[in-house]
Amino acid sequence: MGNVITDGEIVVSGLTKHYKQVKAVDGLSFTIQPGRVTGFLGPNGAGKTTTLRMILNLVSPTAGTATIGGSRYADLAEPLHAVGAVLEASSAHKGRTGRNHLRVVCAAAGLPDSRADEALELVGLTPAAKRKFKGYSLGMRQRLGIAAAMLGDPRVLILDEPANGLDPEGIRWMRDLLQKLAGEGRTILVSSHLLSEMELLADDVVIIAAGRLVAQGTVAEVIGKAGTAGTVRVRTPHPDTLLGALDGIGSSHGDDGALLLTGVTAEQVGDAALRAGVAIHELVTERPDLERVFLDLTAGKEAIR
Repeated sequence: MGNVITDGEIVVSGLTKHYKQVKAVDGLSFTIQPGRVTGFLGPNGAGKTTTLRMILNLVSPTAGTATIGGSRYADLAEPLHAVGAVLEASSAHKGRTGRNHLRVVCAAAGLPDSRADEALELVGLTPAAKRKFKGYSLGMRQRLGIAAAMLGDPRVLILDEPANGLDPEGIRWMRDLLQKLAGEGRTILVSSHLLSEMELLADDVVIIAAGRLVAQGTVAEVIGKAGTAGTVRVRTPHPDTLLGALDGIGSSHGDDGALLLTGVTAEQVGDAALRAGVAIHELVTERPDLERVFLDLTAGKEAIR
C-alpha cells in the first residue's frame, strides 16, 4: 500500500550518483519547504537534472536518499496527486489537440475530463485547446507540460527550465503562476539558468556546483553571506578632495567616471563630503545581485571526474 503525503517537504540527504568515473552528484543534502518557491541553480554539468531525476526515482542513487513528504516518490499511493513534474518540454502525438492530449492523461490517471479544461485554463492555453500539438510553439509546449503536471492538483511541483522558449510576457506569466501556487501552500522547486528571473521569482535558492552544495537559504541570505561587499557609487566634481576626506578607503573608477568606493557606507561618504565642502551629484549603494554571487560561488568548480 503506497503512502499519501500530507505535506510537500522535499528532503535530500547524502544523495550521490556515480557514472563510471564521473561523480554527477556527490553527497548532496538540502531541504525544500512547502509554501515557497525554491530556485535550484548551478552551472551546466553541476548535477541539477540528475538530482531532480533521483528525487522522482527516475534514476537510482549510488548512495543517499530523497523523500517527498517523508516518502520516496516510488512509494507514493497516488503520485499524480502528490507530485507534478516537467523535466523537458511536453511531448505528445503531433496530430492530437492540446485538450485531447490532457484527456488521455486524465483517462490513464482516473481523473475526469473536466480536469483537462481546468488545467488548460490555469496555464492560459484555453484559446489553443483545439489546436494540434504539431502547431504548438516551444513556449506553448512548456505550458502544456505544466498543465499535465497540474492535472492531479499536486502538493509538489518540480520543473526543470520551465521558462525555456517563453517570451518576456510568458516568463512573467510563469512567475505569477508559480508564486500563486506557492501561496496556496504547495512546494515549488524550479531549476533554471535565468538568474535575474530567479532573483524575482524565488523565495529560497539551492546552489550546487560539481555535484556539491555551495549555498542554500533565502535569496537575501545567500547574497548577504557571499562575502561580496556592497560598493558605494558616488559622482562629484571634486573626486580627489573627497578621497582625501576618506583617507584609506579603497576606490576605483567606473566606466562612466563615477567613483566606486569600498569599505565605507553611503552615510559616511555623505558626512565626509559635507565636512570637505564637496558637492555630491550622485550617491548610491550598489548591492551584489544573485547573478554576481552565483558566478563568485561557482567559479572554477568544474564537474567532478
